[in-house]
Amino acid sequence: MRMAVLALTARGADLARRVQKLLPEIPDVYVSEKIESEGFEPKHFFAFAKFGESFKDCFTHYDVLICVMAAGIVVRTMAPLLKDKLTDPAVIVCDEQGRFAISLLSGHVGGANFLTRQLAEVIGAQPVITTATDIAGKIAPDAFAGQTALHPWPKARIKVLNSALLEGKEIEYQASHGLPHREFYLAKLAEYELLDQQEKTTAFKAILCSREELPEEKDIPPDTLYLVPNQLIAGVGCRKGVDKALVMSALEQACKSIGRDVSFIDAMASVSIKAHEEGLLEAARELDVPIHFYEPGALEQQIDDFHLMQSEFVRSRVGVGNVCEAAALCEAAGMSTGVRFALLKSKYEQVTVSLLWHW
Repeated sequence: MRMAVLALTARGADLARRVQKLLPEIPDVYVSEKIESEGFEPKHFFAFAKFGESFKDCFTHYDVLICVMAAGIVVRTMAPLLKDKLTDPAVIVCDEQGRFAISLLSGHVGGANFLTRQLAEVIGAQPVITTATDIAGKIAPDAFAGQTALHPWPKARIKVLNSALLEGKEIEYQASHGLPHREFYLAKLAEYELLDQQEKTTAFKAILCSREELPEEKDIPPDTLYLVPNQLIAGVGCRKGVDKALVMSALEQACKSIGRDVSFIDAMASVSIKAHEEGLLEAARELDVPIHFYEPGALEQQIDDFHLMQSEFVRSRVGVGNVCEAAALCEAAGMSTGVRFALLKSKYEQVTVSLLWHW
């Protein structure tokens, strides 16, 4: 996931430095231009003149926002930006002393509740989770979806099933026979202790199925929620003349790092100068997925919008400083608005890969 840490004061910046050093994926840090940049990772440091403008930009372009400041400031700034609980980023608030980490937005699908616990552990804070199902010790269908890259639909049914859970009713989970990677998801249901082989009498159902199997919304019973796998895009950069074996090895390692295998990849993307690289084309053919190539200008737009890290070496070779992340975002832009990075740019032998979930 792409994370941004925002701080307003010198004391808040001190905690932001700690967070940047302690988290496994280095987050970008945004602080007031009045604060010294010393101690921050230079390529992951940004100074802002106006907090509201910076927050708005981050809200649109990051998967997770960690705000080191009063919760009230965040609520007031965030309110006009809210769109959809299924696509809004996770927002976590920490006080300047690092005593509390509060899950504020997108606790389930965005993963804020899970990430709040992780953050609290590394900085020694008390996690504050207020979601009713979590407090009751129950795993809600949309929380399971958030942890397994599933999209809950229709959104209105989330409240119905979560309310039923809180009333002590059971939810029956089903996996359709047309569900891609059905055995993988059955294993996940069992891991979360949601798969009961005994026949339930409950009317409430969460059904895992493919996109093609989704019925019309008007035909869905009022007590049924569908969970549909997000699509996985692989953005790929490579050296000139790379062979298929190295591309496949990189993709396999990348997918393994997020608990999947290469058969989960739905599409590949790269920069236009690589359109004739046989290694990329052969890998796409072997995986039986489309591969699209985007002009440097299109990638540059994604780099600017998302503040992606760039490599001058890569720029000198292909005309753009970030290929894999920017290409994945280009691919997603033509398909949907809901995107979350599963894996940021990762280097393998002669190949770089990023993985992006999208609905």
